[in-house]
Amino acid sequence: MILEDIKYQLDQFYSFDNIRLSFEISNTNGLIYYNDGKITKAIFDRKEDIDAFRELKDLEGEINIQVSIGEAAPEKTLNKSFDEIIEIINEEGKKKGEKPLIIESEDIDISNLSKAGETNPALVVKIGESLAKISGVEGILAVKPEGEVLYSKDVEDPDFESADSIFLYNQSKELGEILNFKNLKSAVCEAGNYKKIIINNKNILYSIKVSPTVQPLKTQIEAVKLLENI
Repeated sequence: MILEDIKYQLDQFYSFDNIRLSFEISNTNGLIYYNDGKITKAIFDRKEDIDAFRELKDLEGEINIQVSIGEAAPEKTLNKSFDEIIEIINEEGKKKGEKPLIIESEDIDISNLSKAGETNPALVVKIGESLAKISGVEGILAVKPEGEVLYSKDVEDPDFESADSIFLYNQSKELGEILNFKNLKSAVCEAGNYKKIIINNKNILYSIKVSPTVQPLKTQIEAVKLLENI
């Protein structure tokens, strides 16, 4: 059920501020803004807020979800938890004699988020948040090989930075192979007047801008160790 997939993603960001879920179902796009356990705005197929969830409730099939952190709703038109919204829809369904929706959630375990052949968006965000806490990290970006931004923090222009990261990584492939940490490809790259650490993990590029006050190799080793332990 589509709503189960959405709830699964929201549950992983329960304590986060300003999360935006961008999703696509059968060529129809939607947005859900989420802040500290509450949905603040939802849009799907020209419907908004509760109406958007009414539209989603009977849908089945594939849903493609992308997560952005630090994206506040342009306007706050809703302030309800996912469960509160489902309760409203169920109450309406009772009056029509419909079977109530039962949306089950799973306990989130970061060790189970990464599946063979894919990287869970929530895991990418968790990795990004953890990497950002390493001493000397000034900004961080996670992108797919084709340049799609999955996560960014303290980056002014994610689209430009994603292209820059891919360029730098392609220029440093030989170095990345030499510095192979248990299949994690990692390299320190020159980027203008600053240095970047580029790490390729499960086909996701993590681009880390390093402060000039720290040794980039030390930051690189810490970042790789963090990824090894996830």
